[in-house]
Amino acid sequence: MLIDVTGIILTPGNMGKDCSGNGEHFDDNKNLIECCCDECDYMMCFIQEINEEKCRKCTILDCPNNIK
Repeated sequence: MLIDVTGIILTPGNMGKDCSGNGEHFDDNKNLIECCCDECDYMMCFIQEINEEKCRKCTILDCPNNIK
């Protein structure tokens, strides 16, 4: 599991749609979770299509899209 410094769980891949830190999700108290993308080490997985070859070279072991 990848956790941001703010405690938000980050989910690389899928153009950021699955990530809690993409600025579109709400916490348990119905508060909008602030976007973490500007400080995210995994942002490139969010903003570009990742093909299988790039995923095979990925070093993010916790990535749910890791196809190794």
